[in-house]
Amino acid sequence: MKKLSFLLFCIFSSFFGMSQEVSEPINRDPIYDSLLRELNNNLSDSSRVEVLVNLANYHKFSRPDSGIYYASKGLKMAQAIGYKEEELRVLHLLALSHRILGNAITSYRINLEGLRKAEEYGSDLKGLFLMSLGMNMESSLKYEESLEYYKKANDAFYKANNQNFLSITSANLGRTHSALGNIDSAFFYSYRAKQQADSLNVFWVRVYAYATLGKIHKDIQNIDSALYYYKLFIRDENVLREIAYLYNEKEQPDSALYYAEESLDFALNNKLYKSVSLASIFLSNFYEKRDPAKALEYNKMALAYRDSLEYLNKITGFADLIDFDEQQRQAEIERANKEFQSKLRTYTFVGSILILLIFAFFLYRNNRAKHKSKLQIEGAYNQLKSTQAQLIQSEKMASLGELTAGIAHEIQNPLNFVNNFSELNRELIAELKEELEKGDLEEVNLIATDIEANEEKINLHGKRADAIVKGMLEHSRKSEGEKTPTDLNALVDEFVRLSYHGLRAKDKSFNADFKLELDPDLPKVNVVASDIGRVILNLVNNAFYAVNEKTKSDSAPEGYEPMIKVSSKYTPLPGGAGGGSIELSVQDNGPGIPDSIKEKIFQPFFTTKPTGSGTGLGLSLSYDIIKAHGGIMKIESKLTEGVVFIISIPVNKSA
Repeated sequence: MKKLSFLLFCIFSSFFGMSQEVSEPINRDPIYDSLLRELNNNLSDSSRVEVLVNLANYHKFSRPDSGIYYASKGLKMAQAIGYKEEELRVLHLLALSHRILGNAITSYRINLEGLRKAEEYGSDLKGLFLMSLGMNMESSLKYEESLEYYKKANDAFYKANNQNFLSITSANLGRTHSALGNIDSAFFYSYRAKQQADSLNVFWVRVYAYATLGKIHKDIQNIDSALYYYKLFIRDENVLREIAYLYNEKEQPDSALYYAEESLDFALNNKLYKSVSLASIFLSNFYEKRDPAKALEYNKMALAYRDSLEYLNKITGFADLIDFDEQQRQAEIERANKEFQSKLRTYTFVGSILILLIFAFFLYRNNRAKHKSKLQIEGAYNQLKSTQAQLIQSEKMASLGELTAGIAHEIQNPLNFVNNFSELNRELIAELKEELEKGDLEEVNLIATDIEANEEKINLHGKRADAIVKGMLEHSRKSEGEKTPTDLNALVDEFVRLSYHGLRAKDKSFNADFKLELDPDLPKVNVVASDIGRVILNLVNNAFYAVNEKTKSDSAPEGYEPMIKVSSKYTPLPGGAGGGSIELSVQDNGPGIPDSIKEKIFQPFFTTKPTGSGTGLGLSLSYDIIKAHGGIMKIESKLTEGVVFIISIPVNKSA
């Protein structure tokens, strides 16, 4: 019970100490005393930052709460004086101390910010943040992501010729491969780390490499080898606890108990709360049959720590994160103000010259844009002429008259816009010349702004006409791909995710979910994979668009959750003769399609989207692709409840 009381005291005294002056370390040594004396001297701001960074580095493992205290002070001062290299160092130490203390979210957030700034500053310290992000991922058991960060860190350290951290990163790669079960790769990287560390003969680098070898040997149950490497360099409570685990497996209880108690004492003395919990759990299990009373005492200690630590991390993690974000915001504001003042002086000095340059630029761009738009429209009409013949040959319209009317309507709209805005710009340029002769520069700027806006519209509608023609060409193009046995489940999964992530990248406000219900017994079918993929992508894009529009509308019910479901199903022929059909369906819970337009939904150029958001050729093209594969496509819809597109593709006996 005494250890339990001491644990609670450590936790809460550390919590209140996070916002106050940090307490003295348990074991004072000359290095720490020397740093404190330096801090109390009359130092320059840059020297004071360096001392704070050294104090944070001194405490990062033994007293991470003190490390956070000194790192936070150092960060604030480094940002205030623009000391970029030390700002990056202190960000790394701040993230590391939070990770050691157990504030995983805060550590990850700071590492991301540090990586962004390291890339912005072009600093060689970029590798430290990549490595730390890898450790964040590894701690969260996201080993694949961890490997990617470690590989990038290795490249960064190689480029910076940082031999110490090349060894550390090799050890990290070895440990992560071991966690993934890639034992050959694990030993390759860990022995490379050992060779690098032995060659460097740097103590802390060798400690890390040998501890990693011990961990990998433990993972594959080479207990004697693991003990050998662990005991060469006993550096902290983690190694002590690992040795206790190994002796327990060797059924040497006295040695296991000794190292477990050493690990617990080390963790308690240095306020390493996560390690206290782990050591307490080990001792509780150790005494479970030997001494139930002690087992209960250690179990209570672990539970008390876990509950208190969760509360502590929740409070300090968010408090530190808010404080960190506020520091970042203030630094950005100050930096932006300085840049603004500098730019303002420059712009005032060269203002008159810029006005002449802007005038010349707009004249040049206007003429160039008009020429470009003219070429786009002429090209569109030339492509249209050849496209008409292809559309007829491919039976993409019911009649040539309907096609001609649709094409003329689609092309005429952007053409009218280009002509109107070009004529308007010609008038504005005449006004611009008059105002320039009068010397009214304010009016000149207003007119120039109008010209620029008109040019953007000319360019937009020129691209619109170009997109229409390209869509027609795609619509009429016959598939030249070769049919091959294809796993439609894999194809669906690939294109659904491609659509989802593409929309998320394009529109940050996009918010929807999807569900896949794929028949595991689906056979492979002979199709042109690229064509079927285009159909799936089009249907899924339309479904995501529909649910997203419903989310934005006032008609969305309370608690509405935008969702699409993509499913597959195989129906064999009766009697087991082989063959059958595969059915793919794409269902959404969007606004649905009225019965009055269902018959038009597969017609070329028909669309329910606003002008400029689609050409109306996607579903028509998809329908023709499915038809070319001997299949059918149909639609089922209930207004306000959503739409289901159903595709049925035959599977022959040889498929």
